[in-house]
Amino acid sequence: MKHIRNLSIIAIILIIVLTSCSESKTGFAIVVDSKSYENAKAEIDAYAEVLEQEGLTTHLIVKDYTLPDSLRSDLLALYNSSEPIEGAVFIGDVPIPVAIDAQHMTSAFKMDQKRYGDEASVPTDRFYDDFDLIFDYIKQDSIHPLRHFYSLNYQSAQVVSPDIYSGRIKMPEVENKYELLRAYMNKVVAAHKEDNPFDQFFFFAGHGYNSESMVARLDEQVVLSQQLLGNPNINYMDHSRSDIIKFQYMSELQRPELDMAIVHHHGGEQTEYLSGGPKTDSYQMQMEMIKQYLRGRLRRTDDASEMREVKKSFMERYDLPSSWFDGVNDAEMIQKDSIFAADLDLIVEDFKVYDYKPNVRFVVFDACYNGSFHFDEYLSGSYISAAGKTIAAQGNTVNSIQDKWPQEFIGLLSLGMRVGEWNKMVCYLETHIIGDPTYRFTSVDPSMDIQKLAVSPSTNNKTWLGLLDSKYIDVRAYALRRLYDNDYEGISDLLLDTYKTSAYGSVREECLILSSQLNDDNFMEILQLALFDDYELIQRFAVKMAGESGNDELIPSIIALGFTNMSERVEFNFVNNIGFFDDEKLLAEFDKQLPDVKTIIKSEEIIPQIRKVFESSNERYDENVKVLMNPESSERSLYNNIRNLRNYNYHLGVPVYLKFIGESKDQELRKMLIEALGWFNLSVEKQQIIDFCHKIADDEAQPEEIRQEAKKTVLRLV
Repeated sequence: MKHIRNLSIIAIILIIVLTSCSESKTGFAIVVDSKSYENAKAEIDAYAEVLEQEGLTTHLIVKDYTLPDSLRSDLLALYNSSEPIEGAVFIGDVPIPVAIDAQHMTSAFKMDQKRYGDEASVPTDRFYDDFDLIFDYIKQDSIHPLRHFYSLNYQSAQVVSPDIYSGRIKMPEVENKYELLRAYMNKVVAAHKEDNPFDQFFFFAGHGYNSESMVARLDEQVVLSQQLLGNPNINYMDHSRSDIIKFQYMSELQRPELDMAIVHHHGGEQTEYLSGGPKTDSYQMQMEMIKQYLRGRLRRTDDASEMREVKKSFMERYDLPSSWFDGVNDAEMIQKDSIFAADLDLIVEDFKVYDYKPNVRFVVFDACYNGSFHFDEYLSGSYISAAGKTIAAQGNTVNSIQDKWPQEFIGLLSLGMRVGEWNKMVCYLETHIIGDPTYRFTSVDPSMDIQKLAVSPSTNNKTWLGLLDSKYIDVRAYALRRLYDNDYEGISDLLLDTYKTSAYGSVREECLILSSQLNDDNFMEILQLALFDDYELIQRFAVKMAGESGNDELIPSIIALGFTNMSERVEFNFVNNIGFFDDEKLLAEFDKQLPDVKTIIKSEEIIPQIRKVFESSNERYDENVKVLMNPESSERSLYNNIRNLRNYNYHLGVPVYLKFIGESKDQELRKMLIEALGWFNLSVEKQQIIDFCHKIADDEAQPEEIRQEAKKTVLRLV
């Protein structure tokens, strides 16, 4: 272990060069503030020692960094040394970079920076682990001094692709936080020493998530059984199993033998939203739920006259008796309602109230905000700091998209991949490992060192081509990823052929994702096949990608899909994405295919309903273009319609948008629209946007901020 304290970059490099081994090894940086190290020195040293025993050269950096830039420089020096670090962990009070102008690198975060200011930024350690990103310093937070705000530079890489993995070990800001830190580090060291194969897995579906599609859950379990190695026990729980699922959920995560969990639910900084209102066929229960809602609605105000008006409004609108509002101010009823509401969700306070001790070693929070380590207390921080056996969690610092693939490459964890390395391959700007990123399970196949393969800089494609027939399904998918990263000459054809021939959903999903990055003719062929894939997640992704493309070649397949039975989430995406095609072309194809549709019962009722969906598909687009073309449109209306293009890629409107940029005198709106066009990454009109932005960027008569935004959009689209 190499101790590095308050040294310059040159000194760090000199130490590494002088002490490096002749054997090719990788390193790992342990970064800790001086007070945390002072309070947990023995435990942190023991952590470094156990990593050394696993073959990592550890670099212990005890330093009170005032700026993230200094730490990033030190990490970059270690990465470029003779024993490059493969990862880093930040223990205690380590500066927190917060990014603006980078929302396109998140999965879903699109909060208005102008309206919400600092709230619309993203706390992210991609600042530390992705060295291709370039940030410009803005300021230090005046209230939370650990937070430092940065803007993503227009010349920076515009996609997340970490060079090293990272993790945060940050205890809740409570009186005994150093005691918690010592206890946590002790259980990490113990976990590294135990023989623990990945054989117990749990996944959960919460209220309102993924449209509560059971088809999605059934397919998820099938594909997980293909991905996870060694025939693990896969347990599933749905929120609908019980009116209050919280206590069964907590009990499951406390199982001592549980290795990993993926939990799908909505989330907050300190909350897992598990249950909604009870689903019941009992009229009595339904009435009680309505009464409970009405009592809660009246309690939102302390003003007696306003309460009477609200009550009167509900009674008149729904013809309700006055008795349905009884108990609003009754202490016993208030307590009963409060307990019921509290039991719907799991909150940070529950760890103390119920002495909750989660034992799941690694948990993935497929949710918004559960990884918000920039707060004093945060949900995933409570998991690792609790007295159970939880070592690490994956969580998001801001909101995240529901339609993502949280179990991508999950099978590699069965082969001993470190959780940080796994996160490095699947993360967004907001996605972080909370806890020890070096944790890994005992491999089911000791002959395959997947972690060594992962950190290898080798571009020898023979290795990866040889693994395309691996008996491990996710190794096949991973080989495709490495061939893509290596710019393998035949990658496009390989992805198409593999998609057509593979029986495994996770492999086909990887082919679809990688091919979408190429966005060529083969991608169009894969996409049309994927629209009818029997793996629900692939079909869900394909519908969304089809809308993001807007290519007329897809219209026949889109119409054909419209006549089929879709799962809830596929249908949700379908309705949202047909609006990106020309409705006249959609209807022409609809009428062309209709005579061959023979399977729909009560077709005289159903067919007009389906047709109406296509007839109204361009309503949002028509309104959007109308606003931008109207010289009398208000600034607010223009502002909102331009912002909406981040979510709604109206390919048909690109000529209008380019004309607006060319003619408008409002520089802020021009810049906004150029930025919005950077979200058209799969658009059939992408090249037109790129050519236009090149022209703007090269025009020295344009304001500098406009030229820079144009250059940034080009980098986002190429």
